Amino acid sequence: MSFNKSKKLLITIVLVILISGYISAQDSQTLYYMNRVPQTTMMNPAMQPSYNVFIGFPGISSIEVDAGNNRFTLTDIIMKHPTNDSLITFLHPDADYNTSDFLSKLGENNFFYEDFRSDLISFGFRVNTWYFSFNLSEKFSTSINYPKDLMVLALEGNQSFINKSADLSYLGVNSTFYREYGLGISKEINPNLSVGIRAKVLFGHANASSDFKDNNISMYSSRDSIYLNADAVINTSSPLIATTNEDGEFNGFEIPSYIENAETDSLTDLALAHNNMGLGIDFGIYYKPIEKLSLSLSVIDLGYIKWDAEDVTSLELKGSYAFKGVDVSDEIGNSESDTDPFEEMLDSLENSFTISNTSKSYTTTLGTKIYIGANYAISKNFDVGFLSRSYYYNSNLNQTFTFSANVRPVNGLSASLSYSIMNGSYNNIGFGFVLGGAPLQLYVISDNVSAALWGHKTTSFNFRFGINIAIGSMQKLKSRDTPLLKSVF
Repeated sequence: MSFNKSKKLLITIVLVILISGYISAQDSQTLYYMNRVPQTTMMNPAMQPSYNVFIGFPGISSIEVDAGNNRFTLTDIIMKHPTNDSLITFLHPDADYNTSDFLSKLGENNFFYEDFRSDLISFGFRVNTWYFSFNLSEKFSTSINYPKDLMVLALEGNQSFINKSADLSYLGVNSTFYREYGLGISKEINPNLSVGIRAKVLFGHANASSDFKDNNISMYSSRDSIYLNADAVINTSSPLIATTNEDGEFNGFEIPSYIENAETDSLTDLALAHNNMGLGIDFGIYYKPIEKLSLSLSVIDLGYIKWDAEDVTSLELKGSYAFKGVDVSDEIGNSESDTDPFEEMLDSLENSFTISNTSKSYTTTLGTKIYIGANYAISKNFDVGFLSRSYYYNSNLNQTFTFSANVRPVNGLSASLSYSIMNGSYNNIGFGFVLGGAPLQLYVISDNVSAALWGHKTTSFNFRFGINIAIGSMQKLKSRDTPLLKSVF
């Protein structure tokens, strides 16, 4: 099967891709405080689970789904009609919330995102004051970046940009699917200090990304003309085969026969391929300056993936176009005309831009996140905590703050209630629940379980669950309380 396209259709496809998802998978904030779950080591490798050995149930030890945006809730787009029993959008003339209200919520750089993670294999074991852990995970992350000027053009036209340019440079995509092999080592230096590190080897399955710093897309408006300028590159790496025409210009993608015909052996080889290698590192520290107060710091996903040239197609869109209107005078009253002015306009647009493809390796980063936590133990089985997460997301610094209360009433049962400020939203109430210990543990966590109650007013969704097998004797509780480091299942 071939998807050969004409250049004019390809221009449309490239522009759509350029506005369609930076690799930055997000872990649940609430998980950080649930120290009976071994997966907390993924957020701070200095933490050590209580059981001497844990084994993640294959395939379902940790499954996480995230989706959201940094600006809007559902009620910003869809709302109840003020007089009728019906739903309308903000564009409806009877809507109390109008276009200006909608645009006022936008920043210069805005994004949507979605992430998925599954741990296929995970386990850990203790050797004296050392703790070793391993994970084999599949991760998928994508986002949509768009500038405010694009939405202003779409909703209000170019009236606001007469004699000046609309900057569309933030249009971009970075969507990645990859495999991670991680080996974590934690060392308890003394009762009040622990450090940890996780080395990761990465292999990319597929990627589509653009460089936000180098993209230059703009539209200038005068009283009688519109000028489009583009100088942008989007890199793709996938099993699809890029095709070119006789002039060497990109002509479309072709699906390999083993995918089209679903040949089992070839698909298995593809799933197990170890191409597009990258490296990553996590490191963390736990410190207890005074009795009952624990401080922690971790840096997660510091690394990159290099996409091999043989799998890469780099699409380059360059050119400029001046639009001075469409002359339809010859069409009025002439039903037999062979010319289509709009077709001519599209042909002119097509000829104004050059689309070419090259195959050279490129590198994407992992979207580094920094966690800073503080936890105070009110009693042996109850503590409160604060967590800050900072990360640079598609040329945007994004921060999340979480407060939590964590209770462990009996062995085999613990719960966490959290409140988070994230993605421009202040109504994120999270909940975590852990049931069981040895030999089986089930956990369910969400940063905004409140979405089930008022999902129309939330900007994001997060859900994580998993099953672990715990093996080995339980360590005796020490007189000191270390809520961010150790606890009893």
